[in-house]
Amino acid sequence: MNSSGSLRLQAEGVILVDSRYQLLRYRGMSACTPNESEVEHALGVRIGENTRTLERSGREVLRRTRADAVLVTRGSRGMALFEPDAATDHIPIFGSDQIADVTGAGDTVIATMTLALAAGASVGDAARLANVAGGLVVMKRGTATVSAAELRQALAGAAE
Repeated sequence: MNSSGSLRLQAEGVILVDSRYQLLRYRGMSACTPNESEVEHALGVRIGENTRTLERSGREVLRRTRADAVLVTRGSRGMALFEPDAATDHIPIFGSDQIADVTGAGDTVIATMTLALAAGASVGDAARLANVAGGLVVMKRGTATVSAAELRQALAGAAE
């Protein structure tokens, strides 16, 4: 991590992991984006509404994976971004909590975050952009994508 808050670029580039319930098998990545259920499974805990358990769990995943950042997706409770030596950033959901379909939401989050980081965004900005993209895709039925135009429109609306 450098002083500007952006991820270090490893010789291989920005590396994000979607572990699919194998979270603790990976080490040293730029970031990982587990959902709350994956964190609970990896650590043998139940998080739910317990913010203390969320905090301990996120920090434990950060420590054990040696990741630069851990973004825990929490469904209708938004996201929680953990970085070493930084306060946890609780990101509220974007849009409505009345979702149409969660198919592909995690894929959208990790793809958007990866692209944003590779383009030079800070971890916080990348996580927020991923949150917007994820919020847009869950409002669509079936496996869906979010276009750059949709992201721009959503960001413009959020800024108003």
